[in-house]
Amino acid sequence: MNILYRYATIDIGSNSLRFLAVESCADSLYYLDSGIWTVRLAEGMGMGKYEIKERALERTMVALEEVCHRLDRLSVSLKRRLLFTTESFRSSLNVSDAMGLIEERAGLKVRILEGWEEAFYSFKGALLGTGLSDPLVFDLGGGSLEISDGKKGFSLPMGALRVKNLFGEDEEAIKDYVRSGLKGLFEKPSRRESAKSFIGVGGTSSAAVMILKKIAVNSYHPSKVHGSMVKVDDIRNLILALRKMKPEERKSVAGLEPGRSDIIVSGLCVIEALLEFFGASCYFHSECDLLWGLAAEMVESREAKKLHDVVWRCR
Repeated sequence: MNILYRYATIDIGSNSLRFLAVESCADSLYYLDSGIWTVRLAEGMGMGKYEIKERALERTMVALEEVCHRLDRLSVSLKRRLLFTTESFRSSLNVSDAMGLIEERAGLKVRILEGWEEAFYSFKGALLGTGLSDPLVFDLGGGSLEISDGKKGFSLPMGALRVKNLFGEDEEAIKDYVRSGLKGLFEKPSRRESAKSFIGVGGTSSAAVMILKKIAVNSYHPSKVHGSMVKVDDIRNLILALRKMKPEERKSVAGLEPGRSDIIVSGLCVIEALLEFFGASCYFHSECDLLWGLAAEMVESREAKKLHDVVWRCR
């Protein structure tokens, strides 16, 4: 008899707290459930270090409580749950205080990913969910931007929340900042890098597809947006349209989570600058990201098998 195991990954990010629950069967991961809450843990994050504020930690704890309840209902055991953080903890001055409270509530140790690890697992997740060969993957989060080709990975301090705090919605300032950071890593994009297929993951990219397809937030399912092609012109048009609106007006835009309305433009500017830097005309959005990459690693290491596919329907 084939025993099926359930796994979960929980990401405490700079802007959002997210979780993914999957079931392992043969060489595939079956999607069970996921969720996202705008907790803004890194409220006030700027160029360097920051302090996690009490109210931000309270929002995070409320969301974490809901995640734990949902995973309990799905019968995901604690030993098959992974709780991790990224730039939200890497840049925090008071990380130990927050970590203790979070670990106590979740009943799990927090794993703080290094920037290169975040890039690697984002690549692993993206590759699992697409048929593209030899892609360049970018993961735009709230605090940082990761880029990986599977061989090397980089993390840059230019997430959507961070650049919003630094530059507001000053498009040219954001683009100059992004270009400057990229030039430090890629002095001149090689012909090979420019010719690569691009895969984008992360909240800003997902929101862009949701808006373009006019998918209501409460109608979200990963299969509705996964694999969508996004053109540079699409990003440009979204920036132009959203900049004309006030953050409050944006909350009524189909596909845009209200909690992302104030950072969506800054995030889109980062993506546009990235694509322009590499001379890419488009990218493919993947809902398989860091959460999926870490889930896949758990399954592969514990069940001694190699995963090759993602199945979106519930079994």
